[in-house]
Amino acid sequence: MPTLVGNIKIQIKAKLDALVTAGTLASVQEDDFSVGVLYRDFGKFPVAILSGAAIGNSILTNRDNLRAHTFNILILSKAEDVTSPDQVETLMENVINAFDNDPTLQGTADGSVEPSTSSPEPVSSAGKNYIAFMVTVKANAVKNLTY
Repeated sequence: MPTLVGNIKIQIKAKLDALVTAGTLASVQEDDFSVGVLYRDFGKFPVAILSGAAIGNSILTNRDNLRAHTFNILILSKAEDVTSPDQVETLMENVINAFDNDPTLQGTADGSVEPSTSSPEPVSSAGKNYIAFMVTVKANAVKNLTY
């Protein structure tokens, strides 16, 4: 049975998969950390690479904590496929919209979902040129204490 963080990750991946179906993204991968992300051969672009979570915790009540699950999603586009800054900004907004339109990730993040992006940057590695930006999804969920 998936944990709280596992259930949230499943919902984030489902949002990204829906963006593939809609044609916004070409592919989605979950990072297994075995090979540096810029040394992989992705095949289809733009690609989203979903990382594992960082987890923060704060006291909500004497019976509940508020867990902040922060996931980073690296979005890579091939530089030669990008024809204007508007193209990248539209991609950024379309990804953010997917999370804005499901503010609890199907109930798994009952404390809110806060998506944001980094600025897009050119990145080169192993003779390949990309335009990259990070989407950060902070999914807050109430964790009932069992003491």
